[in-house]
Amino acid sequence: MKQKPEKKVVVKETVEEMLSRRTTLLLSGASFIMSLFLLSNNITGNVVLDFSRVDANWLGGVLFALAMIGFLVYVQKKKKKKK
Repeated sequence: MKQKPEKKVVVKETVEEMLSRRTTLLLSGASFIMSLFLLSNNITGNVVLDFSRVDANWLGGVLFALAMIGFLVYVQKKKKKKK
């Protein structure tokens, strides 16, 4: 029995989807950089908004977690686009 060859389907991404994906990537990247900035006490010298060391570490950890979640969302959107 012969199988019919599969037709390739080209899915175009809308402008809204593209902007959403790029915004997610941009915010995730910015969050990651800020988390590194706050987690490294040598760079900030604990003078950023007069945070204590514990407060800066907590904020850096939260920003890092948000960055990782954002990157995962970006990857999922990218996979969804390819399907």
